[in-house]
Amino acid sequence: MKKLLIAYIVLSAGLILYLLFEVQKMKQPGVIRARGIIVEDSAGRDRILIGAPFPESKDRVRTDTAKVNKYWGSRFEGTEYMKWYSSYHNGGNGIVVMNEAGFDKVLLGDELPDPNTGQRNGTPTGLLWNDEQGFERGGLGLNRLKSNNKYRNVLGFDDETGEALHVGLLEDGSKFIRFAWTDSVLLVGRGTAGNFLFNSRKPFVGLQFTSAKDSIGYRQNFIKK
Repeated sequence: MKKLLIAYIVLSAGLILYLLFEVQKMKQPGVIRARGIIVEDSAGRDRILIGAPFPESKDRVRTDTAKVNKYWGSRFEGTEYMKWYSSYHNGGNGIVVMNEAGFDKVLLGDELPDPNTGQRNGTPTGLLWNDEQGFERGGLGLNRLKSNNKYRNVLGFDDETGEALHVGLLEDGSKFIRFAWTDSVLLVGRGTAGNFLFNSRKPFVGLQFTSAKDSIGYRQNFIKK
């Protein structure tokens, strides 16, 4: 009887220690490690890609040259466009959300892809969004320039014709709001001397209206000196 009681106490103590250990583990959530995650929809189509870099997907248009040629090559220069496209950056680190057709809709992360219409002048970190055909319609992020490794902070909105509205902090300290149409551009902000946007040899604070032929229709610099 005494041996049975001792065995009961030992087993009970062991059970209590086990339960305490399990409860302690529950208070400290574990870390999930994975090379990549692909989320499918109810039809089995890849819809969300998560990884560093983005995992490969059988459904993503950006990385399928046959689909690229079908959807975009036919709209532009055909064979010539495909030559350009071969040098475009399609990867990145973060999240890609695709629509049912496999076009990138929303991208969040670092070293994000080029638009499908040309190469970027830098490497963006931030958020991008596209229309139903994968054409870029806007973005918010920090852009590290390829030419000098300096940083440019920009919020941009595009329409069917291309760049439409941008708010930016440039690498030289200039700050601007840019409104663009197919035939003209209106700039408002402050530019340092020699800034490429305001095209002024001296510091500029004010507004500037430029036609499609880059002729300045109106310029008002509030700095008189």
